[in-house]
Amino acid sequence: MKKVTLLGLGSIFLLAGSSKAVPLIDFEVSIGAIQQKPGGYVSYKAGSDADKIDVKNDARLGDETKPWAKFKLEHPIPVIPNIKLAYMPMKFDGSGRLKREIRWGDYRYQADADFNLSVKLDRVDTTLYYNLPFIKTASAGKLDVEFGLNVRTIMFDGKLSGTTTGGQRVTESKSITLPIPMGHLAAEIRPINQVSLVGEINYIGYGKNTYHDYIAGLRLNPHGLLRTPLKPFVEVGYRYEKLKIDEQDVKTDLKVKGLYGLVGVRF
Repeated sequence: MKKVTLLGLGSIFLLAGSSKAVPLIDFEVSIGAIQQKPGGYVSYKAGSDADKIDVKNDARLGDETKPWAKFKLEHPIPVIPNIKLAYMPMKFDGSGRLKREIRWGDYRYQADADFNLSVKLDRVDTTLYYNLPFIKTASAGKLDVEFGLNVRTIMFDGKLSGTTTGGQRVTESKSITLPIPMGHLAAEIRPINQVSLVGEINYIGYGKNTYHDYIAGLRLNPHGLLRTPLKPFVEVGYRYEKLKIDEQDVKTDLKVKGLYGLVGVRF
């Protein structure tokens, strides 16, 4: 996955670099880092609520800082949607001592024994969206609104190592790939050319599953002060995510939040 991601990012930068040969098409590329502070629980083949593992109190999963890469393409053809792509790795590791007997997968793990838990939630976002041109025109470019569909593909892997009630040390894991379609809404408010406020929300709810996230950020656009054909920017903000799923014997109710920072350029 890492090789594919690096190859894809390389292609994106190459395409963006040649965008001057494609009139009326705008590219935006950004990369940065994001804090990931997890909370909530995860379980696999749980028989009761007692089998849910609290990622902070039981497993003591630590906070992480991971990279975040984004790409955006806009064009003037009304019926064809614009596109945004993003990649964010997410992986937490922790260890603890079970206060109770639990079931994870096909085994029961004994109380008062050490265990290790690893949870991976890498994701790729593919967003197809439209702008609301009359809003941007009416506001003289001060407000831009986007709406569309975001398909978030999550590559989940949960792995637990511990001592079973029979005294055997085992490791059991579960991996699933979930493409999750979500409604998408984003906005940028630019009171002056060099400063803008950005926000974004993705949401879906069906059955026992609820998934949403939002970002709120401040973007600085110094290109009006610099003599360059490129339009660099810096963005800082906050991101919150809630993932409640019940799929293929995996149940989660996780919250991940933290600050982020991005540097990027528009062509």
